Amino acid sequence: MKKTALVFMCCLIAGLVSGCRPDDTNGDSDTDPDSLAFIEDDTLDTGVWVDDTVVTYADRLAEHQLILNDVFFDYNSENLSPEMLQILMSDADYVMNNQGFRLLIEGHCDARGTIDYNLALGERRAQSVYDYLSNYGIPVSRIETVSYGKERPFVSGDDDWALSQNRRVHLRVLPE
Repeated sequence: MKKTALVFMCCLIAGLVSGCRPDDTNGDSDTDPDSLAFIEDDTLDTGVWVDDTVVTYADRLAEHQLILNDVFFDYNSENLSPEMLQILMSDADYVMNNQGFRLLIEGHCDARGTIDYNLALGERRAQSVYDYLSNYGIPVSRIETVSYGKERPFVSGDDDWALSQNRRVHLRVLPE
């Protein structure tokens, strides 16, 4: 009797320290890819199991955000330079080939000029990028614009480099 109880206790302890997740009820089901096919459909956009980690919708949006580049402008201009057109073409191609998010086109300016002037200039910059993206074929339902003027600087400082970094359009990824 003592030997049976000792074997039972050893088996119980071994089961507790084996590291199984509580939802593993049928042994090695997590090694069979077909047995996990139901998980992605059952998550309702809150996350999916990928290599024993949960990937959330916010993680996917952050990945998209990392791919997109800012577009910079010359002083007092909303015109896209040839170099910026190349960057914007790459961004537009990425957006066209990836669904599941929208874009907010943020127009920014440097610290020179009045608040009203910079809000108008930021709007013109955002509009020029909006026009390019919509002409590229991105549905207008996926893009919207806003101007922050000089109110949200990217870089602090008043030297030429800092000012040039603040004359930009930032493409912000938004959920659908």
